[in-house]
Amino acid sequence: MNYSSKKLLLYLLIPLGIIILFLSFYVKFNFSIESIGEVFPKEKWILERGNNGQITSRLIDYESGHVIQYNLNQFERGEFVSLKLSFDAKKKKYFNKGDTILTILSSNVEERLSELEGEFKIAKENLVAQSTGQKESLIKEARNKLNYIEEKINQQKILFQRANSLYEKDLISKQEFETQKWLLDLYEIEKNIYKAQLENLSTGVKPQEISLIKTQIIALENRLKILKNRKTNLIITSPISGYKENVYSPDTLMTLININEVILHVPIRITDLEALKNNQSVNIFFPDLKKNYTATIVAISNEVKLLNNQQVIFISIKLNNKEGIFLPGMLVNSEINVRKISLLESIKRLLNS
Repeated sequence: MNYSSKKLLLYLLIPLGIIILFLSFYVKFNFSIESIGEVFPKEKWILERGNNGQITSRLIDYESGHVIQYNLNQFERGEFVSLKLSFDAKKKKYFNKGDTILTILSSNVEERLSELEGEFKIAKENLVAQSTGQKESLIKEARNKLNYIEEKINQQKILFQRANSLYEKDLISKQEFETQKWLLDLYEIEKNIYKAQLENLSTGVKPQEISLIKTQIIALENRLKILKNRKTNLIITSPISGYKENVYSPDTLMTLININEVILHVPIRITDLEALKNNQSVNIFFPDLKKNYTATIVAISNEVKLLNNQQVIFISIKLNNKEGIFLPGMLVNSEINVRKISLLESIKRLLNS
């Protein structure tokens, strides 16, 4: 009995269709993205000297893609400043968070602190003397204090005018400008206090005298707190744990990198973007290293770029790097295994590639 060619074709297509249907539903294929990624440290801290003598530091978090900390120490013109490293630069390579890196000695801060501590001590002794009723002729001393504070006000007015001019030109921070204004206001308060004291001593003790002395002590104490905080801020500590990088710029004092974890910046085609999302766990195989890693997608860019005539999006992937295999600046071939897909999805991706 002879079969027609159509029946023979039908008999061949039916099993083939069954096989394809079986593969479509029950057999899954790896959906992987091949690309070349660049390695960045998770965190990088840079300590620098500015053009006008400022000491600045900034902490870059490559996981979020932002500068998350910026500090600036601004010094006055004519101020003597000494910088002292707190470690042996040739021997120490690794720093823990909180380690002292640099100590800054400021002549102005030390001088002002010494003056204020003296004035604070005098004010407290004066309070004790007045409280116990043991009053001596202090008119001359009070007049000298008044003359002294008036001279300081004149000097502070010059500093404030200079700060105001620099602030208008964006050469100093708002905090530095407000500090100068605040000091001028405090000196004016002290002047009024000393003026009232002189009046009291000249005309006799008034009931408000002790209250005035207490106000003076509070003002001096507040100024002391500001200066002590300023002195504390002149001790620069490491905000991260990491390795010291060699630097060849005279303005860069220190660079630390945290590479216990690294961030891999990888370009992917926009057609693959729908399969990826933030905080997604993926498996990455590095052919050159013959190693597999479990990693996390921590950021997906919103900007499309053109790379090798293809539209791509950059994603950031966080990897554990306790073995120290990945170094900043490395370019690595990678295969990102996203998930399992069906045969039909695999064919569709092949046609779109």
